Amino acid sequence: MSTRLLHTTQPPARNPGATLARASACFGIAFAVGQLLVMVAMGVLVLPHVGGPGDPALDRGRDILDVQTAYRVSNYAFMAAGTLLLGFLGVVQARLRAVDASGVLATVALASGTMLALVWPFAGVLHDVAMEAAAGGADPRLLAGWDSVAPYSLAFSVFPRLFFVGAIVMALCLAGSARWLQRIGLVLLPVSLLGSATLLADALFPFLALSTLAYELWVGAVAWHWLRASSS
Repeated sequence: MSTRLLHTTQPPARNPGATLARASACFGIAFAVGQLLVMVAMGVLVLPHVGGPGDPALDRGRDILDVQTAYRVSNYAFMAAGTLLLGFLGVVQARLRAVDASGVLATVALASGTMLALVWPFAGVLHDVAMEAAAGGADPRLLAGWDSVAPYSLAFSVFPRLFFVGAIVMALCLAGSARWLQRIGLVLLPVSLLGSATLLADALFPFLALSTLAYELWVGAVAWHWLRASSS
């Protein structure tokens, strides 16, 4: 009597944590791409039709009302793209906990990242409220003033950004990886802080815009770095 031996190949063990980390990193990439696309779209399709900051307030307010539908759509896309950062916080927490068992860096990054995902996108909500009021009969000149809510909210968001970027840079240093991301992150800190002074002097807005663009690209690069690390 012969015995037949059946050899079965066991499937590789799944690692749900690694899968979730990759998905979270993809949110970081989507955040960077989405923010850039919305800014380009607004710069090409919306902002050229509303005049400049030096135009008379009444004319500027009426121009904004004329393109309020496009403004609302842009604000909606902007809010949706900005809150994608919340999905990226998952891999941020995991990576920072891996190099800092105390959880200090992870806690700072989660708190500041949550503020970042809400502060600037909420400016779109406030701008929509102002447009609704102006469309309902309020003085359009007030709408021209409310148009500054976006850059001022962006300037305020620099403060949590400093903690968010700083925590990730420290984690990268502790892990001894991606030195170029460490260097760029360190440069971002003083340039961003200078841009936050837009709250005091409008002339500093170029530093705010430049540091914001660099920050979004940096987040996308960090997400891509962690995505590759999780895949390998």
